[in-house]
Amino acid sequence: MRGGRFKTGWRSACALALLTFAPAAARAETPPLVIHYIGDLSTDASGGRDTGTKWVSRLDVAYSTSDRLFGIDGAHAQADIMLLRGGGFSAVHSGDYQVVDNIDAPHAIRPYEIWLEMPFGSRIRAKAGLIDLNNEFDQQYVGALFLNSSFGIGPDLSQSGPNGPSIFPITAPGMVVAYQPPGWTARIGLFDARSGDVAHPHRFWPDSFGADGALVIGEAHRQIGPLVAVQAGGWGYTSSQPRLDGHGAGTSAGGYAMIEARLIGHQDGRALRVWLRGGGATDVTEPVQIYLGGGLTWTTAHAAYGIAFAHARLGDPAHRIPIENAHPDRAETAIEATARWRLATGVEIQPDVQYIVHPGWNPAYRNAVVMALRLDVTRLVGL
Repeated sequence: MRGGRFKTGWRSACALALLTFAPAAARAETPPLVIHYIGDLSTDASGGRDTGTKWVSRLDVAYSTSDRLFGIDGAHAQADIMLLRGGGFSAVHSGDYQVVDNIDAPHAIRPYEIWLEMPFGSRIRAKAGLIDLNNEFDQQYVGALFLNSSFGIGPDLSQSGPNGPSIFPITAPGMVVAYQPPGWTARIGLFDARSGDVAHPHRFWPDSFGADGALVIGEAHRQIGPLVAVQAGGWGYTSSQPRLDGHGAGTSAGGYAMIEARLIGHQDGRALRVWLRGGGATDVTEPVQIYLGGGLTWTTAHAAYGIAFAHARLGDPAHRIPIENAHPDRAETAIEATARWRLATGVEIQPDVQYIVHPGWNPAYRNAVVMALRLDVTRLVGL
């Protein structure tokens, strides 16, 4: 499975930068470049495939126009070039399927997102270009604190497609239309089914545009008062995907639902939040049939703390496939505890520990303990 999108990716980096550098941004004549660097030092202390340490990093240079492009209020464009280095921690060390580090990806430099968004009246907007699907769908806002990829996008969805859906680290051409009346949002998206080129992993454009059909996804998000939000979505591929048992092709589709709530505290101050997400996928074509995850976070003005779990359960067809000549475990579960502190404007550190039960469903692997330290730096560069 491709790693889930780095949840506090370029869009969140822009939001953070515009908040922390607001006075400077207000003085600038044009929107600044956002430079966002993430460096993770991760160690498999025990268990998994092999103990060891690895440095993984991601650098984004991103630009967003003003909200009056072409003289149209609300129209804007964004572009992000991304450099990845040091990937492969889960593959080499922890051996887990869900990917413990959400920036873990093969070395590459490529466009990540390039899109144009236009308003159509006060409630409808449309976006087209290279789009990270997870910037629009299946966003776990409370889960954004955590490092495990399943807290960015559920593995029931991220496992799908010939080369994964249009998420980090390879996006695909697509279009999203959103209807946003007060209190709720409905979105529908259409993406090329193939992200990038499987035979050439450093390419960012499909090798044959539209040849594998399309991924269609829809979602509704509802805010219930000031404390609770719910969302539900469904997705499916227009073309059949290979069956896990090797007998032809079958339907690839699924759905998910999530609830998030602020239990105590204030929206912009100290607050205790909780979320729970569940999802499922067709087991004839996808390994993970059922996923359940969620957790708790406590946030203050300068710090955040949290604990969460991610449980990915194999469907019967995948469970019948031997792993290294052995019967696989039924489920992989990750338990993560983390803390994040702001050291200075635009600089944060985040120690993290994860305990992985049955990594990769491989009975030969012992449960893994993974420790990590993240450095997160965001800077604005005026143009």
